Amino acid sequence: MQKNFCKLMLSGLALFLTSSLFAQISVGAKGGLNVSNLSGLNEADYETKALVGFHVGGYVTFNLGRNFALQPELLYSTQGAKLENATEDLKLNYFNIPVVVKFLTNNGFYVEAGPQLGFQVGSVDNTDLADDVKNSDFSMVGGIGFQPTKSAFGIGARYNVGLGTAGEVNQGSLDGADYKNGVFQLSLYWRLLGGGKLKK
Repeated sequence: MQKNFCKLMLSGLALFLTSSLFAQISVGAKGGLNVSNLSGLNEADYETKALVGFHVGGYVTFNLGRNFALQPELLYSTQGAKLENATEDLKLNYFNIPVVVKFLTNNGFYVEAGPQLGFQVGSVDNTDLADDVKNSDFSMVGGIGFQPTKSAFGIGARYNVGLGTAGEVNQGSLDGADYKNGVFQLSLYWRLLGGGKLKK
């Protein structure tokens, strides 16, 4: 009888701790639209226009109090720019790892900011600049959004400002001219696990 009671108490405690953990940690998926460009190429006589792409991946949210959260993400992102006077557009593919701090209001609105590290993957879709694209990229991100705690879905808008050099133009008199990423993202969130509740 006593053993059964202890087992019941331990099971209840484990259930409580699991429920509390899930209430403070959320795991989900996100994806959406990219509108990207590359600053610095105009100085190298490449006329650029915005390129439309996409991003998709997942996130984990750690609630750090009533109104703050830490959210690391892993995203596959297509970026780059349209080049008016080149044989092909410059299309870059990254695995990006942003880590943002979020300030959340009680009604579901939030603002966010943090660093992002990107790793360029796959072949570069431009024969003129393919050899000059760097393998990694560093940027800062900032955005706003709406993700109510009682809903599994949310929406967010974010801008990524490149701080590191995405690549260099090494052609004749343009040797050493560098360029940086700039990406606007519109995302849909889908919380898959966790309650999404905030600590009181």
